Amino acid sequence: MRFGFKFLFFFLVIHCNVNAPKENIFDPKSLLGGSAAVLFGIGFGTDLKITTRYLESDYPTFVKTEYLDLNLSEPVSIYFSKSDFQISDPYKSDLIVRDVYSLSDTKLRVLFSVSSRSEWRDPVSILITRPKDLKGYDFYGKEFTFRFPYPRFFGSISEAKGYITTEKLLDGRILLVGGVNPSGSTLSTVEIWNPETGLTELLPPLNQNLMGLSICRLNSGKVVVSGGKSKLGNPTADSDLSDRIYMIDTTNRTVDELPFVMQKRRIGHTMVCLNNGDVLVSGGQFKVGNEPDAIANDHEYISLSEFTSSIIGAASDFSIGIHFHRAEYDEANTRVLYFGGRDRLDQFALFSNRVYSIDTSSFTLKTLSGSFPAGRSNVTYVKMPNSDYVIFGGNIREATGSKSIESWNERNAATYSLGFASRFKNGSGISKFSDEQVFFTGGVDTYYKSGILELYDHFERKNFIVDTMMLPRSDHSAILTSKGIAIFGDSALTDARVEIYGKD
Repeated sequence: MRFGFKFLFFFLVIHCNVNAPKENIFDPKSLLGGSAAVLFGIGFGTDLKITTRYLESDYPTFVKTEYLDLNLSEPVSIYFSKSDFQISDPYKSDLIVRDVYSLSDTKLRVLFSVSSRSEWRDPVSILITRPKDLKGYDFYGKEFTFRFPYPRFFGSISEAKGYITTEKLLDGRILLVGGVNPSGSTLSTVEIWNPETGLTELLPPLNQNLMGLSICRLNSGKVVVSGGKSKLGNPTADSDLSDRIYMIDTTNRTVDELPFVMQKRRIGHTMVCLNNGDVLVSGGQFKVGNEPDAIANDHEYISLSEFTSSIIGAASDFSIGIHFHRAEYDEANTRVLYFGGRDRLDQFALFSNRVYSIDTSSFTLKTLSGSFPAGRSNVTYVKMPNSDYVIFGGNIREATGSKSIESWNERNAATYSLGFASRFKNGSGISKFSDEQVFFTGGVDTYYKSGILELYDHFERKNFIVDTMMLPRSDHSAILTSKGIAIFGDSALTDARVEIYGKD
């Protein structure tokens, strides 16, 4: 008898609401709809879950692609229609749901019209209510909330300058070393900028004014810098190039020049801090001149415990002199990878399109399979979750930037073209934003300084213009912090403020 009463009550609740004109009884926004949805779900099936690929840290590019794909845990996509989707205030007029259709039994595509994108500082929510014809599954509605980054000023560095050597510290602060001020003079400044407060702290300076140093961070948290040059532009004397090595202890706030030097003066070299506490230096310009013989093809091993530096044997040498290349320490495979670079300074330079590796046990160099369509120097690389190394920016000839976005995958022994940035850019900042998203900031587009923010999305394999910076910048820094991407410095801008492209 008790069971019969419960069943009758359940039937009455459903019956009383199904006939209500133009009303979805399963709409979780109403008390009655929520009750009906709960009652309907008792014992009648599994939970239906709806997910999207975007994480909280991602930039939701559906604003640019004008669609959002949703994954369903059950094969019920045909039940959903445009009427089941709503956009939150105050953006109902900016992001309009145009259509909803099935890509498969378990995937939906939502098409939007985007009439405006400025000042989306509040979260944008997309509310999905239960389709009235969906039966046999528990589904009480779903809400996706997206926050978009936006630019703002947040604190400042100690002085206006560009060409700054930077390193992100273990605690998330940013170390800034050297640089060039707007009058063209190199600097000895060492400071730490804190993204939590926007404040900067000066440390003791270097013993010389330098730009273009190489930098790496040891496992202890200490930072090593080396080389660089004392003047803007091409060096006119060997003494313009530095062979000094500095140790920066950001905990004790000390900057010490070490009591030995590199075997060669170097600018445009790479430096990798190894897991044993020593340092590997590679390539770079070591003397005045535009010819290839001014560019090193060798490697130096720096022992920080014994205060020695030695040139490694010929088995490790590059086939050409190389500088303005990039290196990654692949610790898991006991090797260093090298991308890009050029063999001389003038218009006749040979630009590298190969990927090299050096074994950190045997110090033998290999040329790995797969070559990029075009060689370039000054590239930025980002390793993606699928093990693709994606290469951005750089120069393809004297003073000419590259728009190409290309990837290299060692497993496939192949390279791939992934499209192009919107413009040629020299001196742009390129920073990883989330697992598969990378931002381009600023740069010089042929004749003018850019304030464009672009996003490359490796999932979409597309590049989008998404916003503008507070100030156009070139030869600046862009680093992902806890607040978003910190953008600071410029080769000529007399403004020391830091701008953040973040979600707070």
